[in-house]
Amino acid sequence: MSTIAQQSERPPGLIYAVNEWPPLPRLAMLGFQYAVMDAIYLILVVIIMRHAHVPRAVGVNLLGVACIGLAIGTVLQGLPRGPVGSGFLAPPVFSAIFLAPCVLAAQIGGLPLVFGMTLFAGAVEVLAALLFKRLRVLITPVLSGLTVFVVGLELGVVGVGETLDVRHEDLPAFPLHVTVAMLTLFVPICLSIWGRGALKLLCTLCGLAVGMIGAASIGLLRHAALATIVEASWITLPRPATLGLAFDVALAPAFLAAGIAAALRSVGVVTTCQRINNAAWQRPDMSNIQKGVLADGLANVLGGALGLPGMSAAPSLVGLSGVTGATSRAIAFAAALVLLIFSISPKLSGFFLLVPQEVAGALLVFTACFMISGGMQIMLSRAVDTRAVYVIGVSTLLGLSESVFPAYFTDLPRPVRSLTSSPLALALGTGILLSLLFRLGTRQIVSIAWDDSEPAIAAAIAALREKMQGWKVNGALIDTGTEHAREVIDYVVKHRSHHSAGMLRGLYNGLELRVEISYQGSPATHLPKLRVTHAPTGGELDDEEAAAYIGLRNFLRSLITDRQQIKATKTGVVVRLFYAA
Repeated sequence: MSTIAQQSERPPGLIYAVNEWPPLPRLAMLGFQYAVMDAIYLILVVIIMRHAHVPRAVGVNLLGVACIGLAIGTVLQGLPRGPVGSGFLAPPVFSAIFLAPCVLAAQIGGLPLVFGMTLFAGAVEVLAALLFKRLRVLITPVLSGLTVFVVGLELGVVGVGETLDVRHEDLPAFPLHVTVAMLTLFVPICLSIWGRGALKLLCTLCGLAVGMIGAASIGLLRHAALATIVEASWITLPRPATLGLAFDVALAPAFLAAGIAAALRSVGVVTTCQRINNAAWQRPDMSNIQKGVLADGLANVLGGALGLPGMSAAPSLVGLSGVTGATSRAIAFAAALVLLIFSISPKLSGFFLLVPQEVAGALLVFTACFMISGGMQIMLSRAVDTRAVYVIGVSTLLGLSESVFPAYFTDLPRPVRSLTSSPLALALGTGILLSLLFRLGTRQIVSIAWDDSEPAIAAAIAALREKMQGWKVNGALIDTGTEHAREVIDYVVKHRSHHSAGMLRGLYNGLELRVEISYQGSPATHLPKLRVTHAPTGGELDDEEAAAYIGLRNFLRSLITDRQQIKATKTGVVVRLFYAA
């Protein structure tokens, strides 16, 4: 299998490109900034600990270990050489993807179950990375977008639950609770709409700051948590969790789906990193993406072993690097060093124990909005046929029903209940099942003879186009496939063919379109550079999740033009062009 080569060109807007080292004072400042942004997502760890009813002293220690886990993941992703790591500034954060499954695990089996299932999800992501090239045909816009969409719904439900789970409405302080929650949500919404530059990408940090100030002013900060932080020492080495690891088969589908979702998120983030670091970027470097997904999965395996919930590459930090023009991987190593400093200071890492539910829930709702809209954009990035309508509709409704009618799914037999343990597991499982089911009867084949005369070649291409239209193939895909087929035939006729005739074949199965050009002659060592019909999506990194879903859209578009195969047979040579439908 061959891929189309592309040149590398330094973007003019970058101040510190990926291979450059900033001056030491500026490197320290940038590393501190990214470490602080990374640490904000410790809020998710605190939410999981609350559901597991963890003592505050244990929680402070766990937050220190969490900073170590973030540092390890940041270094793994930034490695420029070897089998692991994309070599980009793409630090991981404790991810919304894992929040709902981890909360469920915390409620069922406490932190040991959270840690064990996180390790399992990391292993799933590692396996997805190792099988990346084989699984590409299943990474369709519908299933990828559905995953992001349902994760957003899950996150939103958890966020609303955290926001509403406050003191009873009859208490005098209830309006103040609601006011703090609304204020926390209002600030990032306003900044994301009317803000500019880095401030727009730091809207979550601004919302957290305003929410904490509001909570402190009306006495929402818990005195017990304040006392824990005051009594904590400035310097103490954190101890990895000794609570053990647990595994529950009933939760395996939920964490399997979370591992797949994390892998897709990593694909999108690394694709965006490639684009913002190369002005001549046209399509993803698949090998680099594979190493990036592998780094993300290994970070979760190590995190689970240390006693941490799931992490995933942070779109917000990649978007920030694109806006500020500082994408140097040296910043990743500096940020990792700062995170290690945070880890040995319980007063610093333990700060997030103070964050009230109202503030944390509002920020989760804000993030969920972008994930929901981003998932919809991915699903609709190509024309939706009747099959896709049912895949999206039925899968989404079943996923939502798990949250609306939990008692129904709880009463199901245990083997079935394990497959419906979370909205993401139910929706993604249904989507994959329906996608495979709807492939039945979709395989279409056509063979058309051609010779080296211009009218015969034009007639063959026209006949192939007509057949594809009858198969209801996406119009843009028809244009791409027929144009590329014409370019290859012209090249073969001029340079490689020893005979004046050949065969043009089209094969379509609902998920993939394949065009084959057969001829008698010498095998081409390489094909002509095929024209890119779909330009990559531009640099609209204007919200915190954009780097993930825009990158994933670019990756899915790239599958149209980068898969080629040249094979010599007993009867001649076959050139195969593959297109994801």
